[in-house]
Amino acid sequence: MNNNNYKFWLGGFVEGSLTISIVKYDKAPHGILLQPEFNVAQHVNGLNIINSFKVLFNNKGQIHKKSGLLNVWVYSLKGINNLNDYIIPFFNKFIVIYSSKCKVKEFDKFLYILNKLKEKSKFEKEEFIDIIKLIYDLNP
Repeated sequence: MNNNNYKFWLGGFVEGSLTISIVKYDKAPHGILLQPEFNVAQHVNGLNIINSFKVLFNNKGQIHKKSGLLNVWVYSLKGINNLNDYIIPFFNKFIVIYSSKCKVKEFDKFLYILNKLKEKSKFEKEEFIDIIKLIYDLNP
């Protein structure tokens, strides 16, 4: 897994893979949990690609069948620390520098939100609403 060419190749599969889910959760501040995550989906024929991501990211995350699709599997890694420790460095080295300006802006917006979530566990209502608006802008 130390082959940079292979990592660049894997980078080709991550289009649209960074999201922040908004989940209703009564115990969270404001009743909503913001869950950053990285997902890569492949047909069962590409299961080796899915497994490569798990190995690359220190066996963190989960591999599961995609709900509603018979032959599609997904690798997902969730959480602020996991994304900061594994996904962001991968994106910075193998994806972002080769991306379009539009994709770089999306990545910067994702980083901004991720950093805000890392800084604070509790937001004032207006600040929380602003972050949710950014999330919807990022994931329309």
